[in-house]
Amino acid sequence: MLESLAIGVVFILYGLVLFLIPPKSSQSFYAYKTTSSLKNERNFKVANAYVSLLLMIFGVILLLIARLTGHFMTTVISTVIVFILIYILVERKLKNL
Repeated sequence: MLESLAIGVVFILYGLVLFLIPPKSSQSFYAYKTTSSLKNERNFKVANAYVSLLLMIFGVILLLIARLTGHFMTTVISTVIVFILIYILVERKLKNL
């Protein structure tokens, strides 16, 4: 169960890092980098700000899933789904800029 909770905590902490210390350039190792986010500076900043918010929100959701189910595999599957959702949501936001 502790491993399951750790996944949510890592998401929240990574989101906080991106929020409190946003990457200055696309060369930052912890930045959100996709073709569309690297298209220009505005996309890069918007994508990283949005990802930080999504990571914190989904981190809390993953904590709840881990706490309610207590099954590591359920949390792992949920994490994969969350990664896909984050990618889709961020890319859709960038497309609509």
